[in-house]
Amino acid sequence: MPRSLKWTLDLDVKLERLIDFQGATIRCAAKQLGVSRSFAQRRAKLLAIQSQRRHCSEAREAAGVEPLRAGHPITWSAICSDLPPFQAPLG
Repeated sequence: MPRSLKWTLDLDVKLERLIDFQGATIRCAAKQLGVSRSFAQRRAKLLAIQSQRRHCSEAREAAGVEPLRAGHPITWSAICSDLPPFQAPLG
């Protein structure tokens, strides 16, 4: 029978750090944390979903998880917010 593991938020942080910042593979991170590859993969996927939701605006959260249509005000404002102001070419 597999041993019981008490997963903590600290282990989530370690998994995220290993994968995102140190560039470890899921298999390598799982080995270092003493869990199966499939468990580490499921936790990493869950962390990625939580991370994406932390960066969403309230309007995007309210719009749901389905893709938004082209030209939707939420997507249009996201596109325009990162663009520098338009400047006419010189010459």
